[in-house]
Amino acid sequence: MDKKTFAGKFLSRLEKIDRQQIESFLLHLIQARDFLEIIFNRMLEGIIVTDTSYRILFMNMAACKALGLRKEPNLYAGKNLPRLIRSPILREHILEFDPSLGEVISREVKIKKPKGRVLRVRFLPLGEEGKKYESVVFLISDITEQKKAEYSMYQKQRITALANLTAGVAHEIKNPLNSLQIHAQLLKKYLGRLQEGERDISGETHERSLKSINIILEETTRLSDIVNEFLSAASPTPLKLSPGNVNDTIRHVVEIISPVLQEKGIELDIRLDPSDFEILLNHERLSQAFLNILKNASEALEKRTDPRITIMTRFEGKNIAIDFIDNGCGIPEKNLEKIFEPYFTTKFSGTGLGLMLVYRIIREHSGMINVKSREGEGTKITITIPLTKWPLRLLTEHTEQK
Repeated sequence: MDKKTFAGKFLSRLEKIDRQQIESFLLHLIQARDFLEIIFNRMLEGIIVTDTSYRILFMNMAACKALGLRKEPNLYAGKNLPRLIRSPILREHILEFDPSLGEVISREVKIKKPKGRVLRVRFLPLGEEGKKYESVVFLISDITEQKKAEYSMYQKQRITALANLTAGVAHEIKNPLNSLQIHAQLLKKYLGRLQEGERDISGETHERSLKSINIILEETTRLSDIVNEFLSAASPTPLKLSPGNVNDTIRHVVEIISPVLQEKGIELDIRLDPSDFEILLNHERLSQAFLNILKNASEALEKRTDPRITIMTRFEGKNIAIDFIDNGCGIPEKNLEKIFEPYFTTKFSGTGLGLMLVYRIIREHSGMINVKSREGEGTKITITIPLTKWPLRLLTEHTEQK
């Protein structure tokens, strides 16, 4: 017994202590024990204390309830704990536990009685520091409701994920459907003029109609790709990138969206750096990102008297920078940090997925995206993607700097 403790000091002076002092000390111990027992029995967490042979020294009410034991806790004192356990799995965990190792372990166990409960049981060996462990404390928590809540949350997340997937499909097919409608109308207009017997149709109109047919075919393919992509969203595959010039992707996107912008009266200013350079890109996915940006820009220009969108490419260090600039309504400062968050939108019919998908696609290209905007003045979106092949002039500048 440690002589530094109160009990140690008391026992070391036992011969010098009179009967009244001993009775006072024992009364103090009994009162302390009763007080602790009252506290332990009011705890929601089950507590069982045993010796290293699992003979029960103390058990509270919560432990009896968790294990489905009906008698008063004090009636189990001296009993062998594993023999009282009805759950074979819990009994096995107790028998496998070795207090001499001094490890604190935790186990989650499903038990049938009480019906369908889930318990978390922690095993704590107790003993004086540096000496053999003399007892074990079992802490039992009924986590059934917690597990039910976790499962309910998991189910809600699955439903939300399904809803997100559906909303994403709907959002992504809007752009190609809109383009299909515009080009189909142009084609219908051309065919109508032929049907009416008009023969002096210019070669430019004929060529424009052939381009509309090609774009309709391309957009139909893109629709199919979008659907396939979302169907395989549960097991996404790495994006396949290949060397290419982003200017070619921009020209392709401009060809698709120009008739839509023209119909809205939006001026499109294209300024592409003519240098020979390359980045690693996925033409289809990058086209999808650019179309989403241009769609947002065109919607921001709806009430402007001189709507204009500028697309330009330039070099920024070891990156190619693509700027999309519009003179639209702009984005309030309070919303700038939220625009790439899923389902954030200020539009009545928006889904809030457009810019989130843009962000994801640019990150898949190891790129960065930056937005500068002022409400009432317009927005500038800058995308930077690392170069894999530098133009000759940049290589010369880089060599001269060395």
